[in-house]
Amino acid sequence: MLSSISLLGFIILQYYWATHNFEEKKINVQNVIKLCNQEIIEKIESQILEKSSNVILPTFKPISAYKNSPYDEESLMDSITGLVRDMEDQNFISKRKRIVDIINRHLSLGLNFDLDQLLEDDKIIEIITQVLHSHELKLDFFYSITDTNGIILFSNFKKKENELIANATIFSDEFLKDDIYNESKIFSLYVLDFEKSIIKSFTGVILISTLLIIIVIGTFIYSIRVINNQKKTTQIRTDFINNMTHELKTPIATIGLACEALKDKNISLNVKMENKFLNTIDHENERLGKLVETVLQNTISDKGTPELKLEIFNLEEIINKAIKSIEIAFDKQNGRIETDFMALNKIVEADKLHITNVIYNLLDNSLKYTEKTPHVIISTRDVIGGIVIRMKDNGIGIAKNNHEKVFEKLYRVPTGDVHNVKGFGLGLSYVKSIIELHQGTIKVESKIGYGSTFLLNLKSSKIIES
Repeated sequence: MLSSISLLGFIILQYYWATHNFEEKKINVQNVIKLCNQEIIEKIESQILEKSSNVILPTFKPISAYKNSPYDEESLMDSITGLVRDMEDQNFISKRKRIVDIINRHLSLGLNFDLDQLLEDDKIIEIITQVLHSHELKLDFFYSITDTNGIILFSNFKKKENELIANATIFSDEFLKDDIYNESKIFSLYVLDFEKSIIKSFTGVILISTLLIIIVIGTFIYSIRVINNQKKTTQIRTDFINNMTHELKTPIATIGLACEALKDKNISLNVKMENKFLNTIDHENERLGKLVETVLQNTISDKGTPELKLEIFNLEEIINKAIKSIEIAFDKQNGRIETDFMALNKIVEADKLHITNVIYNLLDNSLKYTEKTPHVIISTRDVIGGIVIRMKDNGIGIAKNNHEKVFEKLYRVPTGDVHNVKGFGLGLSYVKSIIELHQGTIKVESKIGYGSTFLLNLKSSKIIES
């Protein structure tokens, strides 16, 4: 819980940092653009003054012509001469602007520039681009120069681009506002996708931060899964140890029953019956030792897969051997095991011990999961390239949504709060893994209350031609 809160806090902190930096960057860029606007305006004004010398100067009349002026020619010339002397360190354009300002203010010249003669669209765009690049700004923009009534005098956009302009971020400033001009103008810079351009500048940082967050979240989820798996494994192993004694009682009980029958003096046994019990004890004892070793070392462990010892043998003989091993347990419940061997290609190359355990596990499940007198029918049939074993029982059945899950390791079909059958959920998982190691397949057909049928498909090592 504490880790989850810490992770959430980390994500919130990253989000706050990102938004805070975005707003800070946005303000900084806005200030830079405003500064650019001023530089652009200054360059445009310089362009106007530079190109206006041939337009303006010829319009000047001799100073003596201004009869109503409060200044005479001599005093006005002295003022201008003194101003020029004071401005000797400034450039020509600045000097000229100041002089024209004095003349216009004192003599009311009322200069009026014709901007169409002094400015060109290409030059304005060039000025804007140069200023933006000098401040390392890569922005998509439009511009406009309007009078104070909003009438557009210059622009680089058309009517069809009005929608783009409406969604742009606008930076406007007034210029040509000195007294030497009759009317000031307004320069506007329209920046397209302003916020997107700022986000784009954060792309590298955002990607790295996102990657780090994903790594942290992934590591957190992985850690939780590892902890849960370890917890589950610990619980499974605890249950395994607690149930081990009960699970091993099955073969031990079979051996016990056979021994009791041999020792019971009230039961008259012939040689055939005695041999049957002795063979059962021998088979169960051998199977018990090998089964315990195999299950403990290969089934419950996740390390690797069992090593198969392949032999060529008659599959039906192995089925009969497994039947004999569990026959006494069936007899105790008055159960029956019927066989219907019809396969011609019954010779397989497989591991005898594991295939015997597969058949025994399925028979044992048929015995455990039934509320009736146990009845199992085992049949064999030929299929293309192999043989199929069909084992049908009259047990409690398996719900359709559990058909695939029953083959998962450590999975047991839910039976409510009652668990009359002890086990680990290893049997069918073991069966499936062994069949698949032999490059075979297994599937179940079942319905609640109507028993189950397991279909095992194995490859034949010999094909008999008809």
